[in-house]
Amino acid sequence: MKIVTSYTVPIKSQQYIERSKSGKVTDSWRLVDDRIMKVTADICLSALKLCVDIYLAEWDYLSKLPTSQKEGVLSRKRAGDLLIHSTSDSKAKYPGFDKQFPYMPAYTRRAIVADALGIVSSYISNHKNWETLSPSERGNEPVLGLPSRYELTFYKQERDLDKIDQGIISLKLYDGKTWDWHSFKISKADAKYISRMQKSRTMLSPVVEKVRGRYQIQFSFKENKELVSDSNPLSYRILAVDLGINAPASWSVMEADGTVHAKSVIHLRCDEDRLRHLMNRKRMYQQAGKKSHCIYRMLTDANQLLSINTTRKIMEIAVLYNVDCIVFEHLDRTGHVKGKSYRERIHLWRVNDVQKRVDLQAHRHGMRISRVCSWGTSRLAFDGSGPVIRDKKNYSVCTFQTGKRYNCDLSASLNIGARYYLREYAKQKDCIELPKTPQRTYAMLIPLRKSA
Repeated sequence: MKIVTSYTVPIKSQQYIERSKSGKVTDSWRLVDDRIMKVTADICLSALKLCVDIYLAEWDYLSKLPTSQKEGVLSRKRAGDLLIHSTSDSKAKYPGFDKQFPYMPAYTRRAIVADALGIVSSYISNHKNWETLSPSERGNEPVLGLPSRYELTFYKQERDLDKIDQGIISLKLYDGKTWDWHSFKISKADAKYISRMQKSRTMLSPVVEKVRGRYQIQFSFKENKELVSDSNPLSYRILAVDLGINAPASWSVMEADGTVHAKSVIHLRCDEDRLRHLMNRKRMYQQAGKKSHCIYRMLTDANQLLSINTTRKIMEIAVLYNVDCIVFEHLDRTGHVKGKSYRERIHLWRVNDVQKRVDLQAHRHGMRISRVCSWGTSRLAFDGSGPVIRDKKNYSVCTFQTGKRYNCDLSASLNIGARYYLREYAKQKDCIELPKTPQRTYAMLIPLRKSA
């Protein structure tokens, strides 16, 4: 399986080289020159628009060529490049591109050609589909999907990472006259992390973007991992996780015969108290009629830290018990939520963020991810006794129909694990007829295992 991860690094400063009248050369590190970044993005966008106009005119010729490279056959991308760029072997049909954009790096030009071909191909296809519809169903006529700003991507020829250990990155940019190298500095911690990632993974082309008035570089890394074989999911040892609001997560390690190896509730007291304190502080600001962006930023950072530490704990448990699959609920967070404080906790519930983070880390360890229907997992008892009664004071505790008091989130994690195995049982040809998904509970596993 191919795994792609991204790491965003803020640019601290840019190197400026100045030559005095006497010929002395001095260099200094100052803020990033916004003009160079803007001019480079503008010239790439102008080149893209010119290529789109040319390929629209030549689409009858380009559409007949294959999109992928084949031996002895000219590909569409190569033909589009030859139309605008002259080489020693061929002369371009449209030499205006080379005159208007001289000395443009080859990788940048080819990327612009590929983007332009994609825009034209999508427009032609959408327009044909629009023409086949009746006038009453057509709607607005499709238009070219030209971007408003070109994304600065730096390929092999446009980046120099030889001094990455020192925190210096060189990028080839257009300064209004020619393409030249410009050096940028990042923090030593970021440079050390990127160097370590680069040794074990394949680096993709970095992208420079401007966020809140500051430039940053997004590094992407690709790695290939083999996951556990999916030939017999019933042989998996799973980690069933219920992501809660009162507690970050509850988990159970289970097997298909109903064995529960371990179960517990994850509590992150420090992170939960910090988040609760910031929620109360934000409420005080709102009641006083004050506006502070600082408190909202602190609240977002604390909430993100809670999801990161929750992911770390889940993965530590998964590695400790050597599970093959991590099972979550498929949560669709829609609808109105009553209650002021409860609504705020729901709003700050980073369930999707935790699942994405666990998804990435699990694949790195060769584990699989699965999701089951969430309807009734917390409402029904795991022993099959029926609906539970929640405590009014402590909402995380419930009472079964048999009088047993139990943690509601822990019961839900057992229901999640049972629901995963019962779904796999239902795929077998000789499986008995199962009840509907919400009624499938842990108590059914043992008799079902005996009959299977």
